[in-house]
Amino acid sequence: MTLALLCGLVGLPIQTAYASVEARTLDFDVFLDERRIGEQRFVLVQTPEGLRVETRARFEVKLLRITAFAYDHRNVEEWRAGCLASIESATESNGTPYRVSGRQQKEGFRLDAANGGQWLPRCVGTFSYWDKQQLVGRERLLNSQTGEYVAVSVQPLPDDRLQVGDREVTVERYALRGAGLELTVSYASDDGEWLALDSRLEGGRTLRYRRATQAQVAARQ
Repeated sequence: MTLALLCGLVGLPIQTAYASVEARTLDFDVFLDERRIGEQRFVLVQTPEGLRVETRARFEVKLLRITAFAYDHRNVEEWRAGCLASIESATESNGTPYRVSGRQQKEGFRLDAANGGQWLPRCVGTFSYWDKQQLVGRERLLNSQTGEYVAVSVQPLPDDRLQVGDREVTVERYALRGAGLELTVSYASDDGEWLALDSRLEGGRTLRYRRATQAQVAARQ
């Protein structure tokens, strides 16, 4: 499992045309095992046409004060009627650049990436952890860093308890599996909010995402 399959994660400026629309912001702290290595933010804006999702991920792993891994990912997605209408992403993973561009057309979804251009079905979904219904109902998901269209299975797991700030909440959990992919995604049982993600990495380590409270985000600024 690589960080590439988790991308789609500190937000880009909201377009001026949508400045009067209230945005929903999801902030997460990112950990490698128990060590915090970065943060992520989703900015979701309901537009007249549908939903705009602006995201960014920034991770940095240091060993003996030397940067061993650096990752910066920016992504903008437009959604219409539950389907991806367009995507534009730019990523730098340890010095290697990636770009993905795609748009829904009459013939299907046209995608262009480093591995070439391809046509996908008209109703494409990404790794949209922010929307449980979108995630659970898909058999394939688009990797917004590499442009790969990945076969996945999503299965429910037993409920659990999760610490969020100073409170403990009951969460619904789902196992997401695919080639080189082993994730557990957790949502609040009462309102379906995405609260956590755990990914098993090569070597037995775990990449963990935990929803940050407003107080935690304010303390970093």
